[in-house]
Amino acid sequence: MTGRLDGKIGIVTGGSRGIGRAIAEAFLAEGARMLITGTSNATVDQGLKALDSGDACRGLVVDFTVDPTGKTVIAKAIEHFGGLDILVNNAGTGSFQGAFELTPEEWDRVFMANLTAPFFLAREAARVMGEKAGGSIINMASIAAQTGGLAGSPAYAASKAGLVGLTRSLARRFADLGVRVNAISPADIETDMTAGWPAELRQRLIDLTPLGRFGEAAEVAGAAVFLASDEASFITGQTIGINGGAHM
Repeated sequence: MTGRLDGKIGIVTGGSRGIGRAIAEAFLAEGARMLITGTSNATVDQGLKALDSGDACRGLVVDFTVDPTGKTVIAKAIEHFGGLDILVNNAGTGSFQGAFELTPEEWDRVFMANLTAPFFLAREAARVMGEKAGGSIINMASIAAQTGGLAGSPAYAASKAGLVGLTRSLARRFADLGVRVNAISPADIETDMTAGWPAELRQRLIDLTPLGRFGEAAEVAGAAVFLASDEASFITGQTIGINGGAHM
């Protein structure tokens, strides 16, 4: 690696597994120090063990469907590492309640994790980043924001579409602080979760993708490294689609 994030301090929510872990791994390899979050001690411990980076990576248990404020997460990063340069709002939740089954409680649960928590985390992060006039916030959206989602709940697609809008809004409002805000919008990525999807569903999604495969978590992580680095210093308010051409 090239040390593109040397000296940077970052947070990846949901960094204990899947895409989040791949992003944390890439950030660490580029010289950053990281705080990752997970929803249980077991998942956090598993993530830290897999990342195997000693004191350069710390973990914190947070359930954003219960506490979306983000203050504890930001405070822990500052306590461990003395500052904050990068926030990746990767933690989220899915839902398979259809339009006619969706309950208000499920709607609120999905929005709490996928949209409410990213806003409050970004706001707390921007306050810290603004003190030294610089930082990068990356929101993990989804192709469902553009397509409405081929499967799953309207709550998921709506929350991710809201996250794209929030990205643009915060990019405008945090620009004076020197804080950039962008989003990454992946399609179907090979993770432990998607590996368990029915073969018929996986094939249907592959058939809808011009490049003819699922993406790799490392391909999402590469975009995150770029957006977090100084190479993207004039990029804000953008959404990068990593979808193999499934949405153009």
